Amino acid sequence: MSVPSFASLRSAAKRQGFTLVELLVVIAIIGTLVGLLLPAVQSAREAARRSACTNNLKQLGLAIHNYSSANNNVIPHSSRPNNGQARLSWVTRSLAFLEEQQLYNRYDRSKNWSDTTTSTGFPTANATLVGTRIKAVECPSDSSNLQFDGDPDTGSTSAGYPTSETQGAAGTGLFAATTDYSPTTFVDSGLVGVNGIVASSAWTSTQKARQTATGAVQSGDGFMAKDYNGSVIQKVAFCTDGLSKTICLVESAGRPYKWLRGRLSGTFPTNRVNGGGWCRPASDFAFKGSKDDGTSVGTSAPNSATAAVAVSNGEDVATFTFGGNSSGNEGSGDPYSFHQGLVNVVMADGGVKTISDTVALSVFAAMVTRAGNENVTIPD
Repeated sequence: MSVPSFASLRSAAKRQGFTLVELLVVIAIIGTLVGLLLPAVQSAREAARRSACTNNLKQLGLAIHNYSSANNNVIPHSSRPNNGQARLSWVTRSLAFLEEQQLYNRYDRSKNWSDTTTSTGFPTANATLVGTRIKAVECPSDSSNLQFDGDPDTGSTSAGYPTSETQGAAGTGLFAATTDYSPTTFVDSGLVGVNGIVASSAWTSTQKARQTATGAVQSGDGFMAKDYNGSVIQKVAFCTDGLSKTICLVESAGRPYKWLRGRLSGTFPTNRVNGGGWCRPASDFAFKGSKDDGTSVGTSAPNSATAAVAVSNGEDVATFTFGGNSSGNEGSGDPYSFHQGLVNVVMADGGVKTISDTVALSVFAAMVTRAGNENVTIPD
């Protein structure tokens, strides 16, 4: 038996390897495949996140109806400190129906959400408890890293909203965990006359003054109207426009950062949206419509709205003004999501709908009011 020569072994070794050209071709093919697959993977991930967001809203709609059944009253989204009442958000009121019974039991509902004191039976201050993140009220597509919110009301905590992004106790930093879902409490009077939105006596004066004087919700109010009076009764039956035609909650994602068409706007916290904390009544907002630059429609330019949803998540506190009311305690949010070209909403019947960014202002306004008697076709 002959022994192979060194030259023949080297020749065989050469035949078993790759040339540089072949290696480069393989790398190029792999790179191309990765380039083709990456958008598909990202799309699949976003589809999964959007599905999770839809499921969140379904669960929130169920919780709201369970609350209504147990209390014979629709959740009043917020109580202002009239008659000595604490400011309570709809999330705070419904914690027991969101599988957050322990948090609900520990929360002192006789005090404001930013209160730093403790008392018998409530050894943990509300300002600490509100830092608890609640997955059910967070959209998985929120790309703002779930920034915490602060307290802008110097009458509540003397330090007011922080001047930096540092986390800390109430009055010294950002301490309130956020939500991406909020009620639309009423249609702002600045929209009257825009794109066929008809004038209504219920929309033309401040909602706070109307409700405080009458002790009742108005026809221009949303399904979960704000409780300025402190004792307003809101029944499901008051939604005469139809539960399947009236919005209960809508996405307003990314707050308190200011987002405009998928990009951060300005420098936080100087530029921000008023609202975001799940505990804050100011995380609700009146529907105002948006202009192309992301600012909301105010009394100074009532006919300048161009879009109903998905332009911006709210107006900057530096320019915020609208017909219903204007103060540091009012939310400046707008319908907005990180789902391309749409927002998810849960209707008053508990069903979830996807609303395109092409929806007309008049149609969305009609979906906000619970008893506006508007004659429009609600999108499927």
